[in-house]
Amino acid sequence: MAIFRLPIYSISFPETVMTIVAKAFHRFLLLILMVTVSGCSTVGINKSEYHNRLQAIELGMKKSEFRSVFPESIPRGAKQYPNGTVEVLEIAYQSYAFTPSGDRDRNALTGMEAQPQWFYFYNGLLVQYGNPNDWPANPDLIIETRSR
Repeated sequence: MAIFRLPIYSISFPETVMTIVAKAFHRFLLLILMVTVSGCSTVGINKSEYHNRLQAIELGMKKSEFRSVFPESIPRGAKQYPNGTVEVLEIAYQSYAFTPSGDRDRNALTGMEAQPQWFYFYNGLLVQYGNPNDWPANPDLIIETRSR
């Protein structure tokens, strides 16, 4: 076994070099794994899971019941009216698109798109759900009419 004497270090070639190479290789594999996992991370649930859970949703259900079905829902807004409050929660599900659909959040590498859905609650009860901004242009008028 050859021993190389350097001014600062004494290195035993077979054991030390192999240990250094093995550590470097493990670090390289860990880096590749982290890059791969971070590239695949996305927001939301998959489309089939979303549709399965959506079957449990009913108009008129309480917000707490909704959150038990979709615990990952995100608040998107709320407004206080004289007769109650409107709250909006969002769920984003993912789907694959073969061709670009114009979605700015589409991952060009994987083709995955996040499809947000908004759920509207009036006084804590689900009254409407659908794509963002499906609510009519003048919601104040509709809320006032419904609450009379």
